Amino acid sequence: MVDTLIVDGYNIIHALPELESELEKSLMSSRRALTEALKRYQAGERSIKRIYVVYDSKEGTGDIEDLGLVKNLYAPKGSSADSEIVRILKSAKSLKKTAVFSKDNFVINHARSMGADILPVDKFLRKIRSAKNTAKCHVLSEEAKEEINRELRKVWRIK
Repeated sequence: MVDTLIVDGYNIIHALPELESELEKSLMSSRRALTEALKRYQAGERSIKRIYVVYDSKEGTGDIEDLGLVKNLYAPKGSSADSEIVRILKSAKSLKKTAVFSKDNFVINHARSMGADILPVDKFLRKIRSAKNTAKCHVLSEEAKEEINRELRKVWRIK
């Protein structure tokens, strides 16, 4: 059972049309969309406790952005996201419960050779689309919202 997920950030963004279209807005928008997609994915895979998304960085800051469940890591100067993922995998005590999302052969081959699971991008896409569709099913209609508001106004004696 996987508890740690390592994601090749821009690699996955470019692999999924829903996320790639966010690049037209901004890099930040596409990263935000990936973070939300990963949270939806985790909602269906409750064993996942940590998600690390590794991005290439022109600035090469090596910064870590802690968003709770999701942590964005930006490759330091002179390094790529791929090299950082491999470095993270090499530094892990155990990879038995670690999985990697990437379409990059360099990352996949290293991860597999070290014992990490490789999660197919199409599985991720199906799962986040399914979660998105389920969420849409639970949206209240305007009439239902108004009815709830009317009932609450009665209970709270508000006109």
